[in-house]
Amino acid sequence: MNEMGVGRFIKQVGVAVLASCLIAAYPLYAHGSPRLVWSLAAGCGLCALNAVAGCFAVAWAIRRPRKVFFSTVFGSMGVRMALIGVAVFALVGATDVHVPGFIGALFGFYVVFQTMEVLFLVRRLPGLKEMKQEV
Repeated sequence: MNEMGVGRFIKQVGVAVLASCLIAAYPLYAHGSPRLVWSLAAGCGLCALNAVAGCFAVAWAIRRPRKVFFSTVFGSMGVRMALIGVAVFALVGATDVHVPGFIGALFGFYVVFQTMEVLFLVRRLPGLKEMKQEV
């Protein structure tokens, strides 16, 4: 999996999280509450875990036959979306999360990390001669 750039992708996710923390540090320090900071961190962390799981799914499936590849990629998207839904309902229902901050961070980071995940996939496809065909 390392030749597929999984480590590099994880570093990119880390850089995106670090950059977001640096950009948001002063506004959150000056105007935010600890509850809001925790909510933003939870949304970011949930989306980061989702992106890393997607990266591992793509890296595992990319050298498999086309049917396995698409089943893995789309199946993992469905499973990951369901798990995010469960986590959102659990966090909102069981904790004192700042809901607008949490949902905003969840949406924003989901878009950023999903874009990174699509770019990860697109950058690897041209390097393959041809995906294995079903026999």
